[in-house]
Amino acid sequence: MTSSKKWTEADLAGALHDVSNALTVLLGWAEEASAVDASPEAIRYALSVIADEARRARNLARRTIGGSAEMESDALDGVVDRVVSALSVEAHKRGLRIERQGKAPEASAEGSAVAQIAVNLLLNAMAYSPRGGAVRIRTSETEDDVSVDVEDDGPGVPAERRDSIFEGDSTRVGGTGVGLRHARDLARSLGGDLMLLISPRSGASFRLTWPKIPPAPVSFASVVPPPTLSVRAGSLLLGGTRVLVVEDDPAVTGLLEVALEARGAMVTLASSVEEVFAAAGDQDAILVDLSPIAGNVEQAVAMLRSKSPRARFIVTTGSVDSVPDVLFGARVVRKPFEVGEIVTAIAEAD
Repeated sequence: MTSSKKWTEADLAGALHDVSNALTVLLGWAEEASAVDASPEAIRYALSVIADEARRARNLARRTIGGSAEMESDALDGVVDRVVSALSVEAHKRGLRIERQGKAPEASAEGSAVAQIAVNLLLNAMAYSPRGGAVRIRTSETEDDVSVDVEDDGPGVPAERRDSIFEGDSTRVGGTGVGLRHARDLARSLGGDLMLLISPRSGASFRLTWPKIPPAPVSFASVVPPPTLSVRAGSLLLGGTRVLVVEDDPAVTGLLEVALEARGAMVTLASSVEEVFAAAGDQDAILVDLSPIAGNVEQAVAMLRSKSPRARFIVTTGSVDSVPDVLFGARVVRKPFEVGEIVTAIAEAD
């Protein structure tokens, strides 16, 4: 399973820039959630924003390595409202206001990409705006297109830079110029565009345009919040399932051990070839990252198959390289993943 996309340094720089933006939001809301005076409601809200931004970062990572990423039709106003909410902490830290203007009630767009570009534009606008100022984001629609305008109170774009603003240069201290170039490339790759407007104010103004697509249906998932861990644990989705986790990242093994056992699974951990060979007992499912057994994949898999002939193999990987022949037919779950993806893969293996 290899990708035909040849990534350049500019592609990777753009992807890292967007992941950095997502992490900025994540860290801001993590700080809010950990505040000593945070109410339970504030903590729950912060965690919901963190989950949304983590999924966005995951999709960015998956696109970068050539894997599949969610491409969904979302109501444009809802996408922009969530972005504004997600960036409210960062705006407050900078002494700025984000003013939400306009409405496009009939408009839908590819939500993940629009959010990615909107976050990029808003953070860029904040970087150039003076403390006490405002950043404005406005949605609108025509018969064929939807638009998102972002405007700031900064110094604006000098006339001599207007032709090169999307070419990767930056006048901001510490700036790389990657963000605007990458944002426009992403918009154009999906049928949209990003342009600089001549603003009547002193600041800069950018417009993202996107082909209008049919309104997004209201999904069950968007109305009903996901169950909490205690509810999922009580349902014991994996009750009695024997799972061997082959993984050498302690943070990942810790998460999987807690999450899978909370759902009723009996978990055995192995972080090296030696531990794989020592793992005792027949397993129902074997969750394997290739890194711990990279030097001896065939022998390790053969040993596991001899001990657990009926076990379903599930490969977790962040690589676009093909899965080794010895694991042909195994279920593949791409990193970064959510616990729910792993639970589903194991449950379907039963």
